[in-house]
Order: sequence, then C-alpha cells, then structure tokens
Amino acid sequence: MPRDVAFKQVDVFTQVPFLGNPVAVILDGSGLNTGEMQAVARWTNLSETTFILPSEHADYRLRIFTPLSELPFAGHPTIGSAHAAIEAGLVTPRAGRLTQECTAGMIDLHTEPDGRIFARAPKPSVRRVDVDLARLSSAIGAPIEADPAPALVDVGPVWLIVQVPSIEALSGATPDLAAVSMMSAAAGAIGISAFTIDTRMDAAERVHLRTWAPAAGVPEDPACGSCNAALGAYLGATGLLSRTGRSYVAPQGRQMGRDARIAVIVRSPEKVEIGGHAVTVIDGIIHLN
Repeated sequence: MPRDVAFKQVDVFTQVPFLGNPVAVILDGSGLNTGEMQAVARWTNLSETTFILPSEHADYRLRIFTPLSELPFAGHPTIGSAHAAIEAGLVTPRAGRLTQECTAGMIDLHTEPDGRIFARAPKPSVRRVDVDLARLSSAIGAPIEADPAPALVDVGPVWLIVQVPSIEALSGATPDLAAVSMMSAAAGAIGISAFTIDTRMDAAERVHLRTWAPAAGVPEDPACGSCNAALGAYLGATGLLSRTGRSYVAPQGRQMGRDARIAVIVRSPEKVEIGGHAVTVIDGIIHLN
C-alpha cells in the first residue's frame, strides 16, 4: 500500500547549501525490502541514499545505497543521516554521542559544539597492491608517485589510494572512467582515490584529493568520507602524517564546483575519524509504494 514518509536531502561537509555532497535520507525505511530501497536510490541518482531503521543495539540502523549497490559503510551518508535524524528528533545525542548500526558494524559518532558531526570509521586495514603504475597513471590521467606505493585500504568500502606529485597534477587529472572501473575491479576496490600533499599550504589544509568510483555509479565523488578515512589510515601506515599532522581538514570537490571540507583525525592506526558540518537543503515527503 502506498505511504508517505519524511524525507530530507542533506548537503554534507559544508555549511553552505550546494557546495558539499548531497545525500538523500529516508527517515523511516521500515517495510521496504532491499529491492525497493535500491529502486529509490537508483531514482534519486545521488552518490548515496540512506534508510533509517530501528535498531536493538544502537540509536538507529542505517542502510546505504549507491545507484547500483548497497555499501557496508560510507562517510558522508553517515554524517548526513545523523544530522537528519537529530534534526527530525528521531534521536537525541547523550553527552554529544550516538551509535549507528550498519552492515560494517557499530559506528560511534559524536557532535562538536561548532555543529560538526564526527564518525569513527570501521577499523582500517592497509595492504600493498601489485599494480601497473603506467596503466594506473593512464587511467586517472595524472602521474603517480611510486614511493610510497599505492595501497588498498579497507574501511568497509575498499579504496585504491594513490599519490600524485602536485595539486596542479591532481586538478588537471582527466580520468578514463572505463579504465578506472577496470583497474578498480582488478584490484578489488570500489574506486580510486588520488591525493597530494601541498606543503605550500597551512599544515591543517595540506591534503587534497579526488575520488572516482564509476563502477558504483559515482563517476566522481565531490566529498567522500570513507576515502578520506582510508587516506588517513594510509598516511599513518606510510609515515606521511609527519607532513600533515594527525588532525587536518581536506578540501574536496573544487574541480566539480564544490567546496567541501572533510575533517580527519588519525588517533591511531586503528582509529580514524572523519567529520564535518551538514545542512538540510530539502525537507519534505517521499511517496513510497
């Protein structure tokens, strides 16, 4: 039977509408099966659509879908959905803390006095990957550094992390999306995230990155929380945190006309947090069958 459900579209990692990364949030996904959720996500055609559900173990349970598949965890949908749940009065942080249940497990969140919401990513694992650097460079359309070598980082989604030599090389990257899809699949990753450390910038904003996941229906992600968590783990594993510090803010999406800001805190190799602001842009009702 058709029913109306509260719906929000939240712009994440920004305080200014249209400059972050939007997520569609269905505030009550009860009664929808996986196929129906996937159909809604395909229709919204955003990088992610989420469904808030009751949980016996956490403040709420979250299911996260790209237009093509379900994800065990994703950063900006987690931050945006927490913002939506708090704003709608579905949950109330206790001493600024919340717990989210998702396929990747329990996710601890906390709010800051400045309005930012932080989430601890699932325990990351970093491993070297044997990849043809020339082919990988051709796929993303930018030169790739051999030292430190590219790696696969698992934070729920698995990202192939690569370093490029400069902000100019990163900004000028012209990816071949078919090749990115092929090389991501061959490596066992959802997509590729390329980064650079610009030492000309203040230490707090030296990290810049771009992320492509065309096989998941996301040609380029304007602000990717999980890949920023993966990158934080990579920086820690490769010793590059000495150039950035354990706490920094990564801008992302400028090549797409956005200006997202993702805060990253690397507390230890096993504890990486990502966070930022979020703002509701659309608040209304979605008609579900």
